[in-house]
Amino acid sequence: MRVYELMRKVSVGPLTIRLWIDAADGLCEQCEERADEIALCASTLADEEDPPMLLAEKLANTLRGLNAVEVLDDEGNGGLVYPEWP
Repeated sequence: MRVYELMRKVSVGPLTIRLWIDAADGLCEQCEERADEIALCASTLADEEDPPMLLAEKLANTLRGLNAVEVLDDEGNGGLVYPEWP
């Protein structure tokens, strides 16, 4: 079984946020639009003052449709968080 994910990269101040977004329907226009909306939400919710791991956890807990969230600071330090599955 194939797994499809779309990736988006968002910069907020010194932070780089990478989002792995579920694209279970494959590569379709609606999936691309949904990925863009999730990335926009992530950039809106992000606070550059948050520690990277805390921000990754906040985004993973808040945004639906994510398979993983990575947040790195300007030195490349940070973390990767996988959302809890219901």
